[in-house]
Amino acid sequence: MDELSAPAVAALRQAQKTIIEHSLDRISAAHPWYRTLPEASRRQIEKVAGLGVSMFVDSVEDPVSAASPSQIFNVAPAALTGTVTLGQTLSLVRTVVDVVEEEAPDAVPAEDHDAVRVRVLTFGRDVGFTAAEVYARAAEARGAWDARLESVAVDSMLHDSPDEAATRAGTAGWRGQGPVLAVAARTALDALATSRLRHECRQQVKDALVSVRGDSVIVILGGARLSEGDTERGITPERALDTAAMELAAGLDGVAVVGPVVSTVSQAGRSLRSALAGLRALPGWTQAPNPVHADDLLPERLLSGDPLASEQLRVLVSEPLHAMGDPFEETVATYLALGGSLESTARTLFVHANTVRYRLGRVSEQVGWDPTDARDGLMLHMAVIVGRLAAERLE
Repeated sequence: MDELSAPAVAALRQAQKTIIEHSLDRISAAHPWYRTLPEASRRQIEKVAGLGVSMFVDSVEDPVSAASPSQIFNVAPAALTGTVTLGQTLSLVRTVVDVVEEEAPDAVPAEDHDAVRVRVLTFGRDVGFTAAEVYARAAEARGAWDARLESVAVDSMLHDSPDEAATRAGTAGWRGQGPVLAVAARTALDALATSRLRHECRQQVKDALVSVRGDSVIVILGGARLSEGDTERGITPERALDTAAMELAAGLDGVAVVGPVVSTVSQAGRSLRSALAGLRALPGWTQAPNPVHADDLLPERLLSGDPLASEQLRVLVSEPLHAMGDPFEETVATYLALGGSLESTARTLFVHANTVRYRLGRVSEQVGWDPTDARDGLMLHMAVIVGRLAAERLE
């Protein structure tokens, strides 16, 4: 690029102050949002704009020793990236470049007009790229810090008191109330995939925490987004949240277990421990669907030593079955103990086979597990054993 003449450089230096003033006037007139910023932020922007024009003149005068455009943003604190967006910053850069492009050529001899315009556009391009780099670094730092806060919140759900867990979740950005559940998956996510997962979670639910741990990922979800149609169809917030969790888990590249819904984020540790226990017990059920609910893995969780599994079996299966009365509980226990034979069960209980069918059908309707199904039968059989052992301990 041709060197500018000495008179052209001197003329630019003399016009520098005026160009800065006009640039600031144009910024204030062209961008209404700028006038709403706190005074401290406006002063920082004025410093950046003034330094930008000064550095442009320096680069014209001595291209070799002139400072890099990246130095322009050193006068602004990193916090400014949280006040002014990247789009707004680029608009400011464009405004200042427009003013310099309009006024700088008029300040130099005619033979230097084109050279000055080329230098203005080149310098403006470099500043624009530098701004994007500054914001990218700031976003990366914020993302790393947010990820750390989310991981700390998830750890707190596993190890701390419910109140402490709720506090940690709030620090990580959790704001909502209502049902919560956890998803545990065995999958490796890089930074881009993790960011995409966070975005997908927040598209479907109001609150989400994502914690990546080596070859696994934990997601805490809360506050499903219900439409008017969902409400009219009687879809509860709990059901909507579970549906959203299953959809998100299905999109993960790996096996995933969805924990049970709990009432608040302070109880999220219970759902999380269930999901993690399900993930550990998953190899015991090779035909398990993917994703799978942690409560569907209760037999495997029980055998793997999960203390929550015994409690869940009592609450979900044993107690509802016991509440139906001795005939129903005894029929299920006998039917399962005799290998699922209607005739043998009827003979043992001294009832008709149709009575056995009726009782098994009622159990399926009210408890939710069908004794005639192999998988459901296993669940019921384990629940009967857990219930009997619990009753024995109470005697």
